[in-house]
Formats: sequence, structure tokens, C-alpha cells
Amino acid sequence: MGKAMLILALGFSALFGTITLNMSRHSLESVRSFSSHYANTTARNAATSGVYMALSKIYRDNTWRTGFQNLLLDSSDLNVDLYDMNNDPNLLAMELKILSSSTYENVTKSAEVLLGIPPNLADLAVFATDTIDNVTVCDSLGNPDSSLAIQNAPDMLPFDKDGLVSLAVSQGQVQAGDFTPPDGWPNNSFYYDAANNIPNVTHILGDLTVTGGTTVYGIFVIEGNADLNGNARLEGVVYLPNPGSIVINGGGDPHESSITGGIFANGSVDGQGNHIKVNYNREYMEIFGGFQTNLNMFIISWKESPSS
Repeated sequence: MGKAMLILALGFSALFGTITLNMSRHSLESVRSFSSHYANTTARNAATSGVYMALSKIYRDNTWRTGFQNLLLDSSDLNVDLYDMNNDPNLLAMELKILSSSTYENVTKSAEVLLGIPPNLADLAVFATDTIDNVTVCDSLGNPDSSLAIQNAPDMLPFDKDGLVSLAVSQGQVQAGDFTPPDGWPNNSFYYDAANNIPNVTHILGDLTVTGGTTVYGIFVIEGNADLNGNARLEGVVYLPNPGSIVINGGGDPHESSITGGIFANGSVDGQGNHIKVNYNREYMEIFGGFQTNLNMFIISWKESPSS
């Protein structure tokens, strides 16, 4: 009987020891799991906060590219870098990438956000959603300046086309089909009312053809294509809202300025046959840019590293 009790006591002791050991192991694993989850969450939250901090900076100043380096945030080491087409050849002119990386207790998490930042049309001479070929873009002094042109834009910019069309209607300058304007159209001036800075606006439901040796003025809203023949000149802005619209120069003196002002095209701009020279004119583009409806940035994509 005594031996049996001793064996039973030893058995219970071994059983309780095993249970206690398993409980300790589970407890330790739980602590480790909690610690790992906390570290991952802390690092991920800091990386996300870095993105929001950068977005806030860019909202106030869309030229800000400084980022944050070695910033201590919630016990995490945070670094935020910004990339545009100047330091990342994979980015387009209207794109900006934010890369936020945070490390907490040897755990590193990151968040990568791609932004679209619409440019101000007043600062451009040519904007196209497709390619720009055989076109020389110059500043107001006639010096070539490629920074005044954006091609392969991901989308057209928000724009008040209806406002321009309403001006054309009020001015009696709506053309129902294809249109070949006479020299000096419509009044030998960019302005319909110069005293009040109201531009001439011509709305063309078909194609525009400007013949050689002809000069026309104002903002042209063209539903079809624009064809500028040799030595044709346009003092103002060509606005092509529909996909596939093309500005063409059929020949002539390659040194002749075809457009003084700018081009805003939902398609390609191609100087076929010879080429087009566009001289930037801030006065014209500021008036045209006044119809741009939104300059706010927008998020194209947001990617974060795995949570565990």
C-alpha cells in the first residue's frame, strides 16, 4: 500500500510538472507572439504616419521634396523619401512617390504611395496625354525649354470646357463643322474684351485648318483635329478635348513659330511633314489656365509591407 501511494504520488508529480512546463511554454510563446505583433504594429503605424506627415507637407507646398530622415516617432526610427521623374526615371512628370520606412526593435515596415500632382497649365506650353513629336517648345524668349512640355500624361486635367464653350456662344463664335478661318480671325487680337481680360473663344465642332501665311487669334476649342499648314500662325491656345486629336504642320519654314501660347491635347501632338514650334506665352496661358478646375493631388496607389 505504501509503495502504491508513493508511485501514485510520483505519477501525479510528474503529470503536474509536465502540465506546468507546457503552461510555461505556452505562456512564453504568447509573450513572444504578443511582442512580435506589437513590434510589427508599432513599426507599421509609424510608417503609415510618415506618409500622412508627407501628404500634409505636400498639401501645403506641392514643391516640397525634403522628406524626413532619422526621425524618432513612437520609439521608431522613421525615414521618408520622395521621388519624382528627376530621381526616378520610371515616374512620369505628373507622378510623385512617397516611400516611408520605419524600424522598431529590429522590425522594419514600409509604406509606398504614388501620387498624381496636376501641373498648373499656366506654367506649361504643351500638355498631351500621348506623345509629342517633331515639336520644338520654347520659353517666352524663344529658347528651347523641354520643361514647358508634358507628354504621356496619365489623364486629362480637370477643366471647365463648358465655361469656354459658353464664352464662344456668347461671342457668336461657334462653327458647326470643319472650319478654315480667314487671316486675322476673329478680330486680330487674342482678346474679345481686352479691358476685362476676356479672350476670344472659338468652338469648332469639326476640324480646324489654318492655311499657310494665315494668323489667327484666341482660344480654339476643337472637337476634331487641328491642322496648321506651312507658315500658319496661331496667337493663343489650341484645346483638343477628344482622344486622338493631333496638331499637324504640313510644311513651310521650320523656323516659323506656328503657335505663340500653348497646346492642351487629349492625344498626341505631332509636327508631321515638318514640325511645330510653340513659343510659351504666360499671359495667354494664365487666362486659359484660369479654367482649370482642380490643382489638388490625388492618390494613385498605396502599398504597405505585410503586417507580420
